[in-house]
Amino acid sequence: MDLTTNYMGLNLKNPLIAAASPLTSTLKSIQRLEKAGIAAVILPSLFEEQIRQEEEERIALSRNNLLPKASSFLPAGLTLERGSQAYLDTIHKAKAAVDIPVIASLNGCSEGGWMDYARQIEQADADGIELHIYYNPPSLDITGRQVEDVYLDVVRSVKNSVTIPVALKIDPFFSAFGNMAKQFDEIGVDALVMFNRMLQPDFNLNNMQVETNWPISKAGEIGIPLRWISVLHGKINASLAATSGAYDHEDIIKYLLGGADTVMLASALIRNGADYVSVLLKGLEVWLKQWDFAGLNDIRGLMSQRSVANLEAFERANYIRTVDGARKR
Repeated sequence: MDLTTNYMGLNLKNPLIAAASPLTSTLKSIQRLEKAGIAAVILPSLFEEQIRQEEEERIALSRNNLLPKASSFLPAGLTLERGSQAYLDTIHKAKAAVDIPVIASLNGCSEGGWMDYARQIEQADADGIELHIYYNPPSLDITGRQVEDVYLDVVRSVKNSVTIPVALKIDPFFSAFGNMAKQFDEIGVDALVMFNRMLQPDFNLNNMQVETNWPISKAGEIGIPLRWISVLHGKINASLAATSGAYDHEDIIKYLLGGADTVMLASALIRNGADYVSVLLKGLEVWLKQWDFAGLNDIRGLMSQRSVANLEAFERANYIRTVDGARKR
């Protein structure tokens, strides 16, 4: 059974990637994931604010200033558990410890010197960079075009800084996501990872405080990424990665049928442990054999919307059919 796939130029033994999570933060855990069959790992993110704080502290110390103000850049509650040099060391150690690709992760939302750190990540021998852009301003004066320009400028700067592949992990809340995906593809992004999970605040009625829930996905939450993967398959050059709600082999198969090149796992592995990777791979193989498929190439994009002549009419018809069916039930 051929489970191999190509993701942003990297040849992987199967489509399962461990997304950035606590399970990819230690060498022991990464080695366990590799043993269970994972094809690649994404290291936890290094934040723009971390790099900026370190630079401010370095400048302050060079001026004998014992009270650097760099911490003002950090959002409330964000602690710096590892520095930028330690992050580079982690890349080196992970590369030496496993044979699967190790992809670093940068998280930022503005232009600046922090993006030069991408070059250092490349020099640390990372197999690629997953760029997280999390920019959802609450201002009523910032336009959608301005938000889009921030994404495009940051992506362009990072992509122009390195030669290793760059994946972009974003959220789906652009007014015209398809066009944005096309623009990212034209810049030369090597993969689109769909999607970032937005932080969702809640109100605690006991202490009247705002609480932020950790955005862990739940089984069945594959609808939005599945839709856009099936729309984009075959229409852009960038690889397509799914990263929401994949809890069992059937979720993985649906993503592949839609056109995903890889499926990234975090919540399912946090809940079930690293060894769950082997369970998912077994389920995928059994299903392929039942349907007499020789490998992933036989099913990738089989149910995408690539062959639909009038996509808008098709989606409108499906919408009406769904609403009408619900009303009849």
